[in-house]
Amino acid sequence: MSVEDFSSMKSLKNRKLYLQVYDELKNYIIQNQLKPGNKLPTEMEMSAVLGVSRNVLREAIKALEITGIVSSKPGVGIIIQEFNTDFLFQSLFYNLAGDSERVLSQTLKVRRILELGFMQEAFDTMTPEVIALLQEQVDVMDRAFREKQKKKNPTTMFGHEFYAADAAFHIILFSKTDNDILNSIISAVWSCDRYHKQRIQRSYIQKSVEKHVNIIEALKEHDFQKFSDAMHYHFDVFYKIDFET
Repeated sequence: MSVEDFSSMKSLKNRKLYLQVYDELKNYIIQNQLKPGNKLPTEMEMSAVLGVSRNVLREAIKALEITGIVSSKPGVGIIIQEFNTDFLFQSLFYNLAGDSERVLSQTLKVRRILELGFMQEAFDTMTPEVIALLQEQVDVMDRAFREKQKKKNPTTMFGHEFYAADAAFHIILFSKTDNDILNSIISAVWSCDRYHKQRIQRSYIQKSVEKHVNIIEALKEHDFQKFSDAMHYHFDVFYKIDFET
């Protein structure tokens, strides 16, 4: 692609640079309908057309990489990436994670709204195979809880095994809804929660296992009202323990 092909971009000499360059590059990609695998012009060409330094341009390109729009490959160039919702939301929550307490509280509320809002679709698309996978995760959680019971300390960490099974349970629960955005957000929220480590009572872990068992029992009975009650109980008790004590 030549400089002439890139000439629709405006000079940014007199404007705030780094984010303005980022916006200009995004607009260029959209206006030219660039597809995954297409390349942007060279850094030298873009710097010349935009009227900015290579350092400013590289900051903008780095921002595009963080959001998954492009990737820089030495010796190849700057390549347009395939749109990936998982990458997008993982990046979003990762960049918010500095204020862990505040972000955790907000993401849990987002989870509650999403999971309760889509539970009818989860119920309607449920299969025996998915229920079996959910049961496997609850079995892992229960085993992890029983291991924690053997410890003398009344408080303990979730532990990687327990956390991974809990996360997998909720991701699997909505896996058949055919909604990539929903699944990506739920996965990203759990990714954020993973880094929030706190000491909790063993009784909390036990209650968490019980709540997931209630959900599975409702699904096995194919009773939506029971499923709805179990889902609401799951989040109501969760909030009461985490945010009111």
